Amino acid sequence: MAAAACLRPRALPAAAWATAGPFATLAAIIAGSAAAGRLGLLRALARLLIRDQAPRALAAASVLALAALLAGLVNLDVAVVVAMPVALEAARRHDMPAGRLAVAVAITANAASFLLPTSNITSLLLLARDPVSPLAYLRGSWLAWLLVVAVTVGLLSRWLASAGTGPARRAGTRPSGRAALDLIPMFAAATAIRAILATGITLRGGLAAQMFAGTALACAVNNLPAAAALRPAGTPGLWAAILATAIGPGLLITGSVATVICRRIARDSGATLRSWQYTAAGSVLVPAQLAAAVLGLHLTGALR
Repeated sequence: MAAAACLRPRALPAAAWATAGPFATLAAIIAGSAAAGRLGLLRALARLLIRDQAPRALAAASVLALAALLAGLVNLDVAVVVAMPVALEAARRHDMPAGRLAVAVAITANAASFLLPTSNITSLLLLARDPVSPLAYLRGSWLAWLLVVAVTVGLLSRWLASAGTGPARRAGTRPSGRAALDLIPMFAAATAIRAILATGITLRGGLAAQMFAGTALACAVNNLPAAAALRPAGTPGLWAAILATAIGPGLLITGSVATVICRRIARDSGATLRSWQYTAAGSVLVPAQLAAAVLGLHLTGALR
């Protein structure tokens, strides 16, 4: 913000106004999720999906399905705040390695955070520059989302089922509305980037090249600054940017704030989310996830 105030002071008000809408939407979603947590709705959902007597593979798939549903239908940040404590409790009950399960939850939540425009703050930032109606967006995203979730949950569940043991301490499952306070520095950063890069960064080349470049940018500088800087060119460019900033952070632990939150929750519960393990799993999954998403977008006609 200090750099933006020095370099482009007159652009700051317009950039702040353009950025405020997505962040206000996300703040409302977080507040609603906190209220649902206080009412016990999220705890009830966790009990419904994760059975105590289920085999390890089914328990792992249930935890990841919960993370995917919350990320897709609610929001990525809400998903990790709710799903991580549930995952750690499932690791304790089913004798699964908590660190590996934390890796799986982080990758799944990030990859599943593009079903709705509100699923990820990065999508809201990108759509603010290239608007699409929510219904048109969902018509294009639903099949791609289902395919990505199926690939992710299927592969990660097998990975978890073949792991050794490693109990974790019990943790609560109620999200806190204080997560909305984390939006303040994120809002300041996004506003400053938009003010400095007024024209934005447009990715060039075909769909694959744009997704590769967007993924590299999201991993290098974090997906939030990347989304604030990108200016999609046309419908293919918009989807390339959305997928790159949602799925791409699965390659590096620093690619998404949500992954850092997962690591913090795991560490507080005595588990370890290892960076190398996250990158190794992401290196296998991210190409498969992007391919599944592109196939789904083609089948729904979103890329025509």
